[in-house]
Amino acid sequence: MNSDWRKVTKSDPCPICGKPDWCKVKRNGEVVLCGRIEQGSFETAKDGGGYLHRVTDKAKPVKRDKSSEYVGKAHRVYPNAQEAIAAAISSTGGILVGEWQYFSDSVEVARVVRADLPDGDKSFRPVHLNKAGWRLGDPKGLWPLYRLPELLAADPAGVVFVAEGEKTCDAVRSVGLVCVTSAHGAAAASKTDWTPLAQFARVGILPDNDEPGQKYAGEVAGILMDANAAADIRIVKLAGLPPGGDFVEHLGALDSKEPADICQGVLQLFEAAAPADESQRPGPTIICLADVEAKAIPWLWRGRIPCGRLSLFVGAPGLGKSYATCDFAARVTTGTPWPDGAECERGEVLFVTAEDDPADTIRPRLDAHLADLSRVHLLEGVRRRDDNGRMVDAAFTLADIPALEAALQRHPETKLVIIDPIGSFIGGKTDAHRDNEIRAVLAPVARLAAQYGPAVLLVMHRKKAVGGTADNMALGSTGFVGIARVAWHLCRDKDNRERRLFLPGKNNLAKDCGGLAFSIEGDPIGAVHWEKDPVIMSADDAVAEEAGQKRGPSADALEDAKTLLRDELRDGPKRCGYDRKKPDTAEPGTVWAIALEASISWRTLRRAKDILRVSARKQQFTGHWQWELPPEKQGVQQGVQTPSNKGSMDTMDPLDTFDDLPGETP
Repeated sequence: MNSDWRKVTKSDPCPICGKPDWCKVKRNGEVVLCGRIEQGSFETAKDGGGYLHRVTDKAKPVKRDKSSEYVGKAHRVYPNAQEAIAAAISSTGGILVGEWQYFSDSVEVARVVRADLPDGDKSFRPVHLNKAGWRLGDPKGLWPLYRLPELLAADPAGVVFVAEGEKTCDAVRSVGLVCVTSAHGAAAASKTDWTPLAQFARVGILPDNDEPGQKYAGEVAGILMDANAAADIRIVKLAGLPPGGDFVEHLGALDSKEPADICQGVLQLFEAAAPADESQRPGPTIICLADVEAKAIPWLWRGRIPCGRLSLFVGAPGLGKSYATCDFAARVTTGTPWPDGAECERGEVLFVTAEDDPADTIRPRLDAHLADLSRVHLLEGVRRRDDNGRMVDAAFTLADIPALEAALQRHPETKLVIIDPIGSFIGGKTDAHRDNEIRAVLAPVARLAAQYGPAVLLVMHRKKAVGGTADNMALGSTGFVGIARVAWHLCRDKDNRERRLFLPGKNNLAKDCGGLAFSIEGDPIGAVHWEKDPVIMSADDAVAEEAGQKRGPSADALEDAKTLLRDELRDGPKRCGYDRKKPDTAEPGTVWAIALEASISWRTLRRAKDILRVSARKQQFTGHWQWELPPEKQGVQQGVQTPSNKGSMDTMDPLDTFDDLPGETP
């Protein structure tokens, strides 16, 4: 209803039935939409799904109860099926072109009618019989099978077929085969009572040649296997069907043959089809891990960017994420080793980008990084047919999974897919802050990555607010981080604005291999220059520093580090063995070597050292650092600061006092 109508209220009830609900009145008072008046006192003009009624003396209120006959189309009772069908077709504004009868035993209980609409579309409407007469809508409970009487009269030892839709079912029946179907098409198999088919030992299902048809066939096969586990259920595929085609097209292609020959051909197809198995049964898909062959995780960049998985690259705008991705692309297209020396397999790169122009930004940056441009491709958009059949170009979104798959098929050597930024391609109808919607969009991309093998790097912006963990700073839903296996964060060095820190966040596939640093150098088009030394810092540490917080290790990790130091230093001093230039290696037997084996980070080990008041000293200026527990005879308790050790030179942090010394550090 539009603004010309007003709802009735308690103070201003319906002038026909006197009730304060259901009814609406034209603001000029001349026309009333009433849900409670006797038959014959209304005009047939329709508006908003109901009937318009003029106030007349003939209109008499009736009491609302189950036996009353209402004028609303959901309540009105018609004396026969034809009048109900006429009302159903009238409500569509179309023309009746087909109707199909449904029987329970020998009694007609429902019909489905088809109307062709003025706009060229079609509409299917059901009507059904109840105790009072015929009404519009579905009957209560399950629908009977279409053509049920013929099924009940058929030989249980013969082959019965199931088609999709009444028209197709009639076509199958026309060549002499027994055939049934369910109401409401491919998506409503569960709304029909299939138990009469349980007595038949052999059932063939004839699916339409499209995805809904395949799903319908599988669902029906599962239902029938549940009803009769011993039955021979087969999904029969008709050769030569066009996309979306069914048995009607199959019959049309064989119009020169006799029905008996066509019937025999379909039965031969049934015999040639494989019996349905558990793969057609609805329910859980379960595999035994003993049947799963273990394999190593493939890496594009070992320990950092996996192949066949989604990875995140998160950073604030303007820090140089796109420069870094151009560097990655250049290394992949030329086979140049990664910044940490890891090997890089040569291949092709597919860019999906929205913010950078290919001519004045992407191409010059790739040139600056010496990329092999013949191996770099840009997914610029998709081409599809509009409603008039014309080919039009459209922007690419992640809803265009077939286009992305076609691109990977066309370039099978693709090793890296870069989507920059991911937020520009999730589609206008997807809420980037809803976890379930993001996972629904990214899951097909993850399946393509697993199927075709490239690493997929999703470039993301970062939230403006600072605080929490780095992964929580990714702009949008937590679903981005949840579905990605690895996350990397680009941060600015707080002590050097030109220095960028490439720092680890989430990594579900490998241990933390540390961060790296780079700067962007060159004019007018810069290029990434990586530092050789690793950065012993996590993305969480960087975010905590930005927020003015001091981030510490977890309680469990800290306790493990304290226990290690107590055990290793109980018998006396021991060499530290940590070298800030080679943090991933240590001489066997040193404290740091043992900590590395226990997967304890240097930051956590130093924190445990401070709590236990472990001293660090050298025998000579150029010697090795030795760590030692405080002597018990001095009254120093583990983890407690006393006047005898507070502020002593032995317990000062050597990184603060001798940080300029080369080589080993404590």
